Amino acid sequence: MLWLTRRALVIVNPKAGTKKSKKDLFEIIDRLSKKGYSVSAQTTTRQGDGTRFVCQYGEGQDLIICCGGDGTLNEVLNGILEMGISAPLGYVPAGTTNDFARTFMLPKKVEKSMDLILGGWPRYCDIGSFNGRNFTYIASLGAFTNVSYSTPQKLKNVFGHSAYLWEGIKEVRNISPFEAEFKANGETFAGEFVFGSISNSTSIGGLFKLNNLDVRMDDGEFELMLIRNPKNLNDLGGIIDGLVRGKYDPRYVVFTHAGAVDIKTAKPQTWTLDGESGGAQQEVHIDVHQNAFRLIV
Repeated sequence: MLWLTRRALVIVNPKAGTKKSKKDLFEIIDRLSKKGYSVSAQTTTRQGDGTRFVCQYGEGQDLIICCGGDGTLNEVLNGILEMGISAPLGYVPAGTTNDFARTFMLPKKVEKSMDLILGGWPRYCDIGSFNGRNFTYIASLGAFTNVSYSTPQKLKNVFGHSAYLWEGIKEVRNISPFEAEFKANGETFAGEFVFGSISNSTSIGGLFKLNNLDVRMDDGEFELMLIRNPKNLNDLGGIIDGLVRGKYDPRYVVFTHAGAVDIKTAKPQTWTLDGESGGAQQEVHIDVHQNAFRLIV
C-alpha cells in the first residue's frame, strides 16, 4: 500500500506578543505529526522572513501555519500570493492585539488553535492592495495609526493590549487634522479629517470596533471609515466613545463599503498597513482582491 505523507510548513515569530510562540512550536509540530504531517518549521529573525520562508519552502505544501502577530501574518500572506500557493492557511495568533484573529474569533491558546486548524474548514478571504503592496486587513492614516508599531515591544510584553490603549490615550494630545479627498463608489468625501481607514476587520488597532454585520470577509469590498475634524475636545471624546462601542456619529463619521478607493492628501501622510509602517504617501490607490486566499476557520 502506498502511503502519501501530507506536508506542513510552520512559520513562527518568536518575538511576537509575550514571546510564547517559540514554546508553542513544539505543541504545533507534535499535533501535526500525530495527524500524519511531515513538518518543516522556520522561525523569523528579521522583517520579511515570513514572505521569504513561504517563497523558499511553501511550494508543494498541503498546509501552511503562521504563529505570530498581524505583521507576521501579513508577510506570510504576501509569500502565498507571490507564489500562487493554493494550500490553506492556519493562523495561531500570538501577537498583542491580533485584530485579524478577533474578526474570526480565533482562539489564542495554541491547543485550541490547533484543534481548529486540524478540524476546521478553509474559507475564502479578500485581501487589499495599497499602491501595489498587499495588506491583509487594514490601511490607515491620521490619529492612532502609528500606535501599533510605535508602542515599545517591552510594554507590549508586560502589559499586553493595555499598552496600545495607553499609547492611544497619549496620542489624543497630538492629534493633527489633515486635508484629504477620498473617492469611492462614485462619491467624493473631502475636507479636514483626523483619521481614515480602509479595513476588512471588526477591530481596528484594538481601539475601535465595527459591527459584525457590517463586515464580510469575502464580498470583494473593504470598509471605509473616516473621522472628520471635530469642533472641540468634547466632540472628539464623544466620537471616540462611540467608535469604541461600535456606534458612529453621522456628523463626523463617514462609513461605507468599497471595492476600490482613491486618496489624495494635501501633504504626504504617514500610513499604517496591518500594524506596520506603510511610509509617507500623498496619493494612494487601494484595490480589493476578492477570494485571494483560504483561511481555516
